[in-house]
Amino acid sequence: MRWIPFLILAYVVMLMETSMSRLLFINVPGLGSIGPDLAAMVVVFVALYTRAATDAMIAGWVLGLAVDLTSGGGIGAMTVVGPMSIAYCLLAWQLWRVREAFFRERAVTQIVLTLFFALAAHFIWVTVQALAAPGKVTFGDYGLALIQAAGIACYTALLMPLAHFALIRVQRVILTNPAGPSRGRR
Repeated sequence: MRWIPFLILAYVVMLMETSMSRLLFINVPGLGSIGPDLAAMVVVFVALYTRAATDAMIAGWVLGLAVDLTSGGGIGAMTVVGPMSIAYCLLAWQLWRVREAFFRERAVTQIVLTLFFALAAHFIWVTVQALAAPGKVTFGDYGLALIQAAGIACYTALLMPLAHFALIRVQRVILTNPAGPSRGRR
């Protein structure tokens, strides 16, 4: 893994996530804003194509920490730093472990893996934010936050093939020796 180009990519992704991705947000009445998780797309891509599990885990931790630091106000008024970085790290490791069972180049594979990755990461984040909230969090608020997280995961998964198309172009800059194409018939 080439860490300096990756950190630059992470900075650009987080800059896009905090500024330009607001253009992609959809406001759902009663639910709030639903937008893509660009950092999750990069973590899924890195986990699919890097050769070492530690690289996938560190990349997940870095982007998860960036998400933790840029997200404000979870279910309660306070945001806990750490849940997304730990979730991204562990989920990137799990994704790296099962990637050989999938055809990485297929859009359906990218959508499904990104959906499960984002669902799990955002479920962990919402749950930790609800547990750490300074006031009481009702089950209704928690349920709405989970539905919003599911919407974010679905939206992220649907945009993953476009992100994959863009990231495959800069793959050689970020990864030292990217993993070859997945095995099996096409």
